[in-house]
Amino acid sequence: MHKHVLAALLVVAAAGAAAQNPTSSNENITPPGVRRGDAARSDPVFRHVVACVVRRDPARSRNLVASISGTNAESMIFGVYQSQLDQCYPRLMGGLGFTEALLRVGIAEYFYHEAFPTGLPAAAAGPPDAAASAWARARTSEGQVTRMESLHAVARCVVLRNGSAVRAMLAATPFSAAELEAIHAFQGDLAACITRGVRFTVSRQSLRGLIAEAALHYGEALARGFPADSADAAGPIGLWRPGERGRESLRQGRGERI
Repeated sequence: MHKHVLAALLVVAAAGAAAQNPTSSNENITPPGVRRGDAARSDPVFRHVVACVVRRDPARSRNLVASISGTNAESMIFGVYQSQLDQCYPRLMGGLGFTEALLRVGIAEYFYHEAFPTGLPAAAAGPPDAAASAWARARTSEGQVTRMESLHAVARCVVLRNGSAVRAMLAATPFSAAELEAIHAFQGDLAACITRGVRFTVSRQSLRGLIAEAALHYGEALARGFPADSADAAGPIGLWRPGERGRESLRQGRGERI
């Protein structure tokens, strides 16, 4: 299992199945037992680290966001980040720990704001067409859908359904009242995007990142056109159906109430 160490203080846990519940985006920003709300206090430091990492290696960071989450290709990219994290971490700021999954979506949000400084472009009126709907579905790797990719598919579904609320959330300061208001505005869409009977637990910080990555890819797809061939998409938008392998993991973990 890979571990990233920041300033020899805390550990960035690997995103492997043995290290965390891969079907939940619960993120440990601080050690277990620390008061609730530390994610909000440490978020500016986390974003400082993300920006520094991207500036040091933008091409590799872009490749990370383009990879399918939970695959070996993603893990290989993560494997080279340790030295950059060590150099980017402000050593006087105290301990900070986060998962690779959170690092990924944090990098994606950095690229989102860089690509769309005025916000997500508006889509054409009316329901999404077949190509857009196919784009949102979970992508396969070696004939399978990883559990983390299932989370990303849910986020893409939300972006398709409620781009205005997504735009408002990403324009708001993290952990602000405006951000929470925007999240509440798309909660109905989030529920509609999750397979019936599946429990979806996610921290507020992780939800923002997942939506940011989906918005980044959506905005880029709007500009170039959605691919007509959806051969790499699999199954309905949402998480694993009840009864499929991995159902028990879907029901583990406690998400942050939003």
